[in-house]
Amino acid sequence: MLNRRKQTAVGELVRDDLEVLPLMNLFVVLIPMLLLSAVFVEMSVIRMNLPFEVATEEQNEIDGIEENLLLAVTIREEQFVIEGKMIPTTAVPRGGENERRELQAALESVAGAHPENEEIMIIAEAETKYDTIIGVMDVVRAAGLPQISLLGANHR
Repeated sequence: MLNRRKQTAVGELVRDDLEVLPLMNLFVVLIPMLLLSAVFVEMSVIRMNLPFEVATEEQNEIDGIEENLLLAVTIREEQFVIEGKMIPTTAVPRGGENERRELQAALESVAGAHPENEEIMIIAEAETKYDTIIGVMDVVRAAGLPQISLLGANHR
């Protein structure tokens, strides 16, 4: 231990050791507590893809796909809009009790008509709430479209 000199009230110098035992006791208790609390921290990850571009004819021939569908769900304030190549544009109104079920049914019909397509873009406006985006992602995955890309509305 390190020795240091301590001056008393009378003016005498006394040699004294530095007490580190209380500090060591604190670390002995604190480190296991921190390690135990770290085990209970959960992280959930949502798998995302970069926005896909129109595939070239060569890539389509390799994949056996005649044309890329470019399926997209646009989240607007009053409705969800499903659009893409070779499919009619469909609008699902927002705000109702069954909005997610209606959106899922519309997406399932598109996915059923084009089973080779697993890609979809979710296009959100700047004011769209995060919970709404996550809800739409869950609906899209439930409809059988696991490869999701996320875009801002002004980037399309």
